[in-house]
Amino acid sequence: MTHVDSIRHRPGMYVGECNGHGVLQLVLEVVGNAFDQHLAGRCTRVDIAIADEDTITIADNGPGIPIDPHGDTTFLESVLTRRHDTATADGHAPHVHLALGGGGLAVVNALSAQLTVVVVRDGASHRIVCREGRVVEPLLRAPTDASPGTRFTFRPDPTIFTTTRVPRLALSERLEDLSFLAPGLRLRWSFEGDAAATQGLAGLVARDLGAALGPIAHGRGRVGDVDVEVAFAWSGDRHRDREPALHGFVNLGRTPLGTHVAGLLSALRTLVPRGVSLPSAALQRGLVAVVSVILPDVRFGNPTRDKLITPEAQRAVAEVARGALRAWATAHPDALARVLEHAQRR
Repeated sequence: MTHVDSIRHRPGMYVGECNGHGVLQLVLEVVGNAFDQHLAGRCTRVDIAIADEDTITIADNGPGIPIDPHGDTTFLESVLTRRHDTATADGHAPHVHLALGGGGLAVVNALSAQLTVVVVRDGASHRIVCREGRVVEPLLRAPTDASPGTRFTFRPDPTIFTTTRVPRLALSERLEDLSFLAPGLRLRWSFEGDAAATQGLAGLVARDLGAALGPIAHGRGRVGDVDVEVAFAWSGDRHRDREPALHGFVNLGRTPLGTHVAGLLSALRTLVPRGVSLPSAALQRGLVAVVSVILPDVRFGNPTRDKLITPEAQRAVAEVARGALRAWATAHPDALARVLEHAQRR
């Protein structure tokens, strides 16, 4: 088994959880590579840009990763495709690991759907492109007057991670800490947009979903004086046995427990044909769902305001959710069959 195969076979060993937390580790692994150069006095700027399709670009003004021959390949290709048993591939110091596993650039490459590296050094630009950890466009050299540096552009592999979206808050908090720890390094980060957010609650479900068993069910309506919006989907492939991911909002604030969530879950019975016995928990396997309610009579069950107890919310959500699921089941009978088949597995 190659190094790439080994990493892709057990990604959790290198990034922890294969969700947004794991995606954050990929970003920090690349940033850590630039930090080494800063600590050695050879890098003064690192720019991190997150695009709206979860494409991540990290560029530094260091000396550029070496392109020298390294065994049967180059040093750059070697660090991208082979793990090393030592702290660093070239023995440089000082050295830090910002990511959880400290697996090196080979982990980033192996767990990316596609990765492109451009290195500028010695008056030339060197570009290499990899897909799922393997080189698909060999190193290409071209003369340039550009300043030295290294730029990584990659997108986490959606077949590995349940979500390829970088957690914005967690990344900002970590980078802000690093900016104080390394005042001589100019750290800049930007979020160029979030296409998922323009889709509303369906986009929030898609963010957490990964591969899906079918399209997203979505509905909204007003029942009495309660405005309701819901969205449902079920994870497929390797993520289908994950615990349910439920997001609840009350008057635009996160409220994870209570009558609104109870109404959402009760509507799942709508999908079960008559005469079929199926535990409610089985229908929640792999479920990703969001419910948002806006209502004038907000009653919380505890001082922390994280549990809604307004009974009207449960009835309103259940009604809107049942309608959304019936429409979804009618429009996508094949997806419904897959969800029920998966729920019936023991």
